[in-house]
Amino acid sequence: MTQKEALEAFSRGEMTALDLRRRLGGATYGEILQQLSKEHLPLPRVPTTGREEQISRARDWMFPKHAPQP
Repeated sequence: MTQKEALEAFSRGEMTALDLRRRLGGATYGEILQQLSKEHLPLPRVPTTGREEQISRARDWMFPKHAPQP
């Protein structure tokens, strides 16, 4: 697998960031972001279907000022 193929697999969500970093010889996450940009590839998107409540709780925890008030 070439570097570009690995970046494409990561972008499609078929490879974890850790696996990609290992495949790229210990690249930092910042270097991965630079390579994705260079290849015009988007960041991977994780499906949210079925996880809406979990995501909502995480968002409320991370951004308490924006959480709905009871």
